[in-house]
Amino acid sequence: MSRKFLIAIAVLVAAMFIGASLMAADPEKPAKPAAKPDTTATKAAVKFEYIGKDKCKLCHMKDEYGSWLTTAHAKAWEALKPEEQKKDSCTVCHSTGKDAAGTLLTGVQCEACHGPGSAYRTQANMKNKKLALGAGMTEPTKEICVKCHNDKSPNFKGFDFDKYSKDPKGMHKLFPKKTETKG
Repeated sequence: MSRKFLIAIAVLVAAMFIGASLMAADPEKPAKPAAKPDTTATKAAVKFEYIGKDKCKLCHMKDEYGSWLTTAHAKAWEALKPEEQKKDSCTVCHSTGKDAAGTLLTGVQCEACHGPGSAYRTQANMKNKKLALGAGMTEPTKEICVKCHNDKSPNFKGFDFDKYSKDPKGMHKLFPKKTETKG
């Protein structure tokens, strides 16, 4: 077979394929341009899952995690009696939730205040607060705290968010980075 003959067959097959595609299209409906992805819907469809303090500490060991260990939040599960650890009314505030495998994350861990970390845990997100917030991270607010620190708690003695949020014994010390000055 000659080279010209093979090229002619290839062109004919391609033309038939294109023609069949055009005939299958509805001539009454103009072709739609590709839609842009709806990032709002995508974000809403993402299921954020808890990952647990052990994954958080991989990057936050020296600062937040170490000081968090000294807080009442870290010891919240141990503050319950064994029979209280079986009551949903107690565990809802003395634990963080369950991870993807269904394991209960005991104590008031990082994600109880900062939201489930499955989507924002990447280094790229954690270096950019706006990205992290967009990926599900939350900043602790009074509204988050009063879900547990309220008059439904049997040990409630009042709650002053402004005072409490500045007390490293309650949450964790933030360790702002210090810049050295040469003199």
